[in-house]
Amino acid sequence: MTTFMITRRTMVMGMAATALLPGIDVSDALAAATPKAGGTLKISHSTRIATLNVLNCSGPAEYPVVDMLYSGLTRMSPENKAVPDLAERWEASADAKTFTFFLRKNIFFHDGTPCTADDVVATFTAILDKNVPAAARSVLNMIDKIEAVDASTVKFSLKTPFADLPISTAHANARILSKVALSGPKEKLDTTANGTGPFKLETYDSARMVRLVKHDKYHMAGKPYLDAVEMHLFPDLAAESANFLGGSMDVMLVVQQADFDRISKATGVKAKRVPSGRFVNITMRQDQKPFDDVRVRKALAMAIDRPTLVDIVLEGLGRPAYDNLLSPEFQYAIKTPEIAYDPAAAKKLLAEAGYPDGIKIKLVASNRPAIRAQVAVAVKEMAKTAGFDIEVETMSHDTYLANVWMKGQFYMGYWGMQATEDATFNLLLTSNASYEDTAWKNKDFDKLIDEARATTEDGKRRELYAKAQELQLKDTPYIVPIFEDILTASGKGAEDWTIAPLSRYFYVENVWLNKA
Repeated sequence: MTTFMITRRTMVMGMAATALLPGIDVSDALAAATPKAGGTLKISHSTRIATLNVLNCSGPAEYPVVDMLYSGLTRMSPENKAVPDLAERWEASADAKTFTFFLRKNIFFHDGTPCTADDVVATFTAILDKNVPAAARSVLNMIDKIEAVDASTVKFSLKTPFADLPISTAHANARILSKVALSGPKEKLDTTANGTGPFKLETYDSARMVRLVKHDKYHMAGKPYLDAVEMHLFPDLAAESANFLGGSMDVMLVVQQADFDRISKATGVKAKRVPSGRFVNITMRQDQKPFDDVRVRKALAMAIDRPTLVDIVLEGLGRPAYDNLLSPEFQYAIKTPEIAYDPAAAKKLLAEAGYPDGIKIKLVASNRPAIRAQVAVAVKEMAKTAGFDIEVETMSHDTYLANVWMKGQFYMGYWGMQATEDATFNLLLTSNASYEDTAWKNKDFDKLIDEARATTEDGKRRELYAKAQELQLKDTPYIVPIFEDILTASGKGAEDWTIAPLSRYFYVENVWLNKA
């Protein structure tokens, strides 16, 4: 069993500060043995790959696919550091308002056309276009101007200082697309792909299997080792486990908590448990009753036994959380006060809010991943004595996405860890967040996040993020009851399977098959 510890570096800014040198690559550090070329890696997953559009995909099985199809300017390493990808190095001005990225030579898209600075400019222009659905916009909206200095040099001019730009350019939804693809019908990005990643698309069947084949002109010499990768959908979790343990699948993308002990003890299996800031959250619309009253939100927060949730839902493979979106691994995370399970106090608070007879309400959960519904059912039972009469409605993930997510009043969310505090808060909590779904919209909070983004002074940034977290905890815009460890497994002969704590980066170019 392997555990990766998260050590986010602080980017040191200086006059023309040069980042990592050419030739230093995360890929080289990951492969420990002598790899063999060839073979097809088969990966099982339980959630549908609904889109290949790297700009706005968000599904657990979509991220490994786009990580194989596309490359970014930078990429996050397993140690949660920004490292070179298409850019071999970068330089920053002393005031952190100008960044220059130098592209590798001889980068090619899957169709054989060269990838140049013009494609980088086109990609980031699309991300910043408010008419284009783009998940990375909120972490890149400090960009004022993007210029192609020459075919292999791109200059970013920022509105305000932002030391973490190379981390933001590594955002999983900020991979580089071709200028040609971006000028065509955007709906084609859902079902086709022409990236610069280690693998190119051969078959896309979202209801069954996605097959990728080796990109012979990948920019890392000698990689990928595999001839092909197949992503196989198993809606039935028992069938997925059986196929993995039977050897039909080489990798199980996500191992369920209830299966982890059994799978980790199987012969030839390498199971990994990676501590992470991934969380389940309860979304409560604050422009509608009853959650427009903070006392109702606080009452529900006190009606949840968080350590017990970790035991019964996560099988102990995680940690209690106390409504802070930032896990302790984040550089500027404060020590979050624990919220004791106190149904009596919660019931009293409900009465003070005008609900002496309690609240009857429906909580919606997608059936994928299963943890959403499991937490919802546990919360239903825990909150009964506090006066919450909760009806849990579970539905297919596709129906949930179409009818509930970003629209519903009271539902279960599920989010992977982000690279920085700025990325986390601009994903969900700021007024213009990419997936703002609570209608909290707190101007004081927005100001704190903007000020923290603009400062390069560590102490000041720590102070600003502390105030933002305190404001978040005061208002309880979300209930975040648990942090979930990432659980994955590779079978006999599948070597160097790796997953980062952010669960967006998979380094499949390093994976090889040690089979006869």
